[in-house]
Amino acid sequence: MSLAPLSTLDTARSNSQRTDSAIAANATDNASTNRAATATATSGSTNNNGGVALRDEFLQMMVAQIQNQDPTNPLDATQYVTQLAQFSMVEGVENLKVLQLRSLAMMDTQQVLQSTTLVGKEVMVPVETITLDEDKALRGQIELPGDATDLTLTVYDEFGQAVQTKEWGETAAGIIDYELDELPPGKYTFEVKASSDSLAVQPKNYTASTVERVSLPGDGSIMLHVTGLSEDVSLYSAVEFGQAN
Repeated sequence: MSLAPLSTLDTARSNSQRTDSAIAANATDNASTNRAATATATSGSTNNNGGVALRDEFLQMMVAQIQNQDPTNPLDATQYVTQLAQFSMVEGVENLKVLQLRSLAMMDTQQVLQSTTLVGKEVMVPVETITLDEDKALRGQIELPGDATDLTLTVYDEFGQAVQTKEWGETAAGIIDYELDELPPGKYTFEVKASSDSLAVQPKNYTASTVERVSLPGDGSIMLHVTGLSEDVSLYSAVEFGQAN
């Protein structure tokens, strides 16, 4: 068995050294790329709060994959492309969530601004008891959830005496408008009765009155202080808006 020529051994040694140098250079380039990517993510985190944590986590995972791969047998580039595509999809969903939250905030602001224009306007709100400071004729509505064979509205004064009564007899389900004769100052209670076996929910009375002020409790609701009512009512409970008489 003959030995390999000296020139052949030198050539092999030279190729091996070049391979080692290329691997070391590749590892250095990867480390520089990783530092640049990390710096970019850090910079992005100061400028954009939406999805920053998710982006940093993804970049850290990718850097770890690059640092721990075998330099002589690197991962397929298509795997990184797939990961980038998945990350882009997740980041897009996060951005949509941010845009949706901003849109909801803008809608809430618009509702608040619009609700302030209700001051001095007449609204139809659910009422069980009302206090009048002057002679006034009231109008209102009854919400009937089902057909009734008999429907009666009775208004009582603060002493429990019936002062006005409205009767409709057989009535189909829906909204029934009514007007009351002028009532003197005082506290009045409304009672609505419907006779029907099919009614699962009792009728509801609404009375028109004037909005004195609008308040924002801080829980996202908009409350109306209405003339004659002891408690504020929600804007969303009102069923009719109009000009004050």
